[in-house]
Amino acid sequence: MSYCHADQSWAAWLHKALESYRVPKRLVGSTGLYGAVPGRLTPIFRDRDELSSAADLSGKLKDALADSETLIVLCSPEAARSRWVNEEIRHFRSLGRGDRIYCVIVDGDPQASEPQNACFPAALLECKDDQATEPLAADARKWADGKPLAKLKLIPGILGVQLDELRQREQQRKRKLQALAGFAILATTALLLFTIESRMGERDARLAKEAQRASAETMLARFLEQSERLGDVADLETRKAFGEVQSSYLADLDPTDLTLESRRQLGVVLLNRGVIFRDEGQLEQAMEAFRSAQQTLQLLVGESQGDAEALFELSQVEYWIGQVHLDLGRLQEAAISFKAYADVSDALHTLQPDNADWTMEAAYAQSNLGKLESSRIPSDPQLVLQYYEAALEFNKVAAGQDKKYERELAESHADLADAWMGVCDLAQAMVQRLKNVELAAKHHSLNPVNNSLKQDYANALSGLSRVQQKAGRLGLAMENLRQSLELQTELVEEDPNNLKKRWNLVRKSAYQAQLLELSGSDGESWDMGHAVEADIRELMKQDYNIRIDHAIAYGMFLRDFAYRAYRKGEPSLAARLLGECIIRLGEIAGEHPDNKKVLNELAMSYFYYWDHNDATLPDDSAREWLLSVKETLNLKGCSDLNIASRQAVMAGAEDEARTYVSRLIERGYHEPEFKRFCLKYGLCATQGD
Repeated sequence: MSYCHADQSWAAWLHKALESYRVPKRLVGSTGLYGAVPGRLTPIFRDRDELSSAADLSGKLKDALADSETLIVLCSPEAARSRWVNEEIRHFRSLGRGDRIYCVIVDGDPQASEPQNACFPAALLECKDDQATEPLAADARKWADGKPLAKLKLIPGILGVQLDELRQREQQRKRKLQALAGFAILATTALLLFTIESRMGERDARLAKEAQRASAETMLARFLEQSERLGDVADLETRKAFGEVQSSYLADLDPTDLTLESRRQLGVVLLNRGVIFRDEGQLEQAMEAFRSAQQTLQLLVGESQGDAEALFELSQVEYWIGQVHLDLGRLQEAAISFKAYADVSDALHTLQPDNADWTMEAAYAQSNLGKLESSRIPSDPQLVLQYYEAALEFNKVAAGQDKKYERELAESHADLADAWMGVCDLAQAMVQRLKNVELAAKHHSLNPVNNSLKQDYANALSGLSRVQQKAGRLGLAMENLRQSLELQTELVEEDPNNLKKRWNLVRKSAYQAQLLELSGSDGESWDMGHAVEADIRELMKQDYNIRIDHAIAYGMFLRDFAYRAYRKGEPSLAARLLGECIIRLGEIAGEHPDNKKVLNELAMSYFYYWDHNDATLPDDSAREWLLSVKETLNLKGCSDLNIASRQAVMAGAEDEARTYVSRLIERGYHEPEFKRFCLKYGLCATQGD
């Protein structure tokens, strides 16, 4: 750092600011303009000795300049007149690093015509062609960039990265700190109120009760406001701490003593508490919180004679209860809750068809019914398609009524893409997935520090990747998954205790290992497979209640890893992995015999066993089970046709298998592993068929 000693206080500030700065984790180790991005900006050399009596730069200074990758110049009229600041600039430039000189204005005028007011040292303006050019500079003065932005402008140049990459991170940090400040104020306020009420209770129980009632509405309103602020920027640990403050305050509240509005707010606070429990993986605790919210709001709806706002909040609780049932694989219970949710949503929409919120609830209700139907055995893929098409239409109307619901359109297109896959229309699925990515990218770019939008974009990219894989477009699939993983990694780094985000990351990583093998990167796929296995086993230890979709995903990973082990010539490892896969999926299928996803994945796993064990199955019960599963296949979806073709091969019905394979290929299904299968058993003549 080169500066005039008159500017020593500025130098001390900047030195400390740079040395204490931590580079965002997602950038550390990435490749910048000058190589790998470091985690810290250290060491920084700042000479504290006066050189006024010296004849030349000291050896110590020359060594420091030679060892430095970057020179920071604090610019002021005093610096402009300093012989030694100019000499340091010239010496550093002579080392061939003129493009690594960065300026920070602390005083003076960069445009001044009077020399006494100019701030740039003459050495900065010296060029090879003798044509002076004004250097780019950050201005740390209050009325200009100010210290925070000046620092933020300086750091990207030092690191060799773009300013926007750091600015987005800084915006997110500020929002989180603002939310945390609000949380701290609320925690203190709640404690103070509790203390006051307790002391009043010692003197007069009646007065204490009245004081508590009077404060409840204010506190509940503040809790809800702060919950909204925390939701998009705070990590799970912060939200948990906030929830604990809420719980301690709410523990002594009697809903019957509250006003109707306060009861509604209490129901929403309990609902938010349940969402936090679900993100932690504590599904039973989440259900308990949702049930408490349900009870509070049901009483409110009865006493308020069907108040629309109370009905709306009750519908939200019904949705989350259904979602937890679905997480636990309880399809019948989920159906009851989703039906109740749909009934309330329809009533609200009928009551106020021009209300965007009610219209969007109708969209959500249709989407939930589609999700439920796709999980049933037997399922009706055409009905699923109708549900999701209706959901998209409701969503479009809601977005027209209120632009805030434009964001939801991305997810509606994603659901519709899955529905088109259910009838094996890859072309339509691709159209919807591309629209999903387009919309998710748009909203993420408008607010890049919003974690919810970032998650939506990461999921959109991986969803598109899976459709591209089915269509045989591995290059595109790999690129979209790579971008998705970058975003998901950022989300986990910012919220490392959030099990939901960690599961998302490990599942995407497992998928990447699969794509790497299919694209010929066997070694990289193998190493990643071992890393994913370790990560999943660690997650399984930490998760309180494993969601059924995560448990199924683990079984699928074991099967796919076993497949790669067979191809690598590791039969013992492959047998162990596949055996564990069949046991795990078999247990889930036994507990949830009406879950279509687990039945399909177990059937595929039995085929892999048969394919690598001389056309035999583990036992007769497996053969009988496969026969029963065959009856559940609808032969309309790509997944069902794929499984049906393999079951036909196992039964020796080659003509039947060839029919299913031809149907898939005609519909554009060129998934690489499927093509290996159909070539191995002579079901498609060439790689291009």
